[in-house]
Amino acid sequence: MGRNFTSSSFQNNSNSSQQAQMQISTIPLSEQVAWCLALALVAVAIIVGNTLTIAVFTRKKLLRLRANYFLLTLAVADLLVGAFAVPMYIHQLIYYWKTNKGTDKGTYIAYKAIDIFTGFASIFALTIIALERLCAVMCPLRHRIASKSTYYGLIAVVWLLSLLVAVLYFMNGFEVFKFKIFFYFIMFFIFASLLVICVTYALIWANVTKEKKEKPKRESKYQEEVEQQKRSAQEKQLVTTVLILTLVFILTWIPFYILNIVVFIHEEWESSHIPYEVFTFTKLLHYSNSFANPIVYTIRIPRFNRILVGSFRRKKSALLESLRRPKKLASSL
Repeated sequence: MGRNFTSSSFQNNSNSSQQAQMQISTIPLSEQVAWCLALALVAVAIIVGNTLTIAVFTRKKLLRLRANYFLLTLAVADLLVGAFAVPMYIHQLIYYWKTNKGTDKGTYIAYKAIDIFTGFASIFALTIIALERLCAVMCPLRHRIASKSTYYGLIAVVWLLSLLVAVLYFMNGFEVFKFKIFFYFIMFFIFASLLVICVTYALIWANVTKEKKEKPKRESKYQEEVEQQKRSAQEKQLVTTVLILTLVFILTWIPFYILNIVVFIHEEWESSHIPYEVFTFTKLLHYSNSFANPIVYTIRIPRFNRILVGSFRRKKSALLESLRRPKKLASSL
């Protein structure tokens, strides 16, 4: 089976398959264990980090800022990566290493459909976040009066588009249409989303720079000016946070998709020119993005940090109190 380590297609190619099997069979057991352990640690970090993120973002204090609805959506997508996509990828690798052949077609297609669904949910969530921030900066009045149903509708669009891409892959896996069609379609979605994100942040930066230059010319009451500065600082902090999330996303995803493009153009390179370590490392890097996001939230969002630390302290106090009670009961007896 060609393209064992990439996200490309489920294709049968006897030459590349034989070369891949020869390469896989020479992998030392220690390396196999190391790769699986690294992926398992990434999965655990993703699950723990994003479970805590969801618990924090569902607090009323943070949900008052409706932009956090999209960060919550991103956290759910990342949690699904750790709970389903990474374990299924580990299963794929172990099966290859044990048998020198791929899993059955249905299992592989199911794994890739889930992998694509969760991955594109992250891409589309970041795109919607960027557009929402642009609206907040360019049309502040319209942004403030936007209803919750608008946000819920946009979240539904994120999941429906992700489902559409996954279904298209599922159809491609069973040869409903040619792989080239799906590949161009998926590349269009990825690079169109990245283009939208880049243009959006360029417009936000231009607008913020313009406001800074015009600020001294404006006259306003002291209280209004203080509120405006506070709101502007919050908007700037959130924009910076989302920009960092996007940059981390690009750095962790681009190597994987560049590799896929190279393999798509030069299919014979997959097994003969590119070591299996490169495939597995880019996939590990790709999945690592899902546990990087909670780290960014903790560093960049002070309220998120306070709620998270406060929750740990309360649980620590409750645990210590529960441990002290038996001693108090024993001393009283």
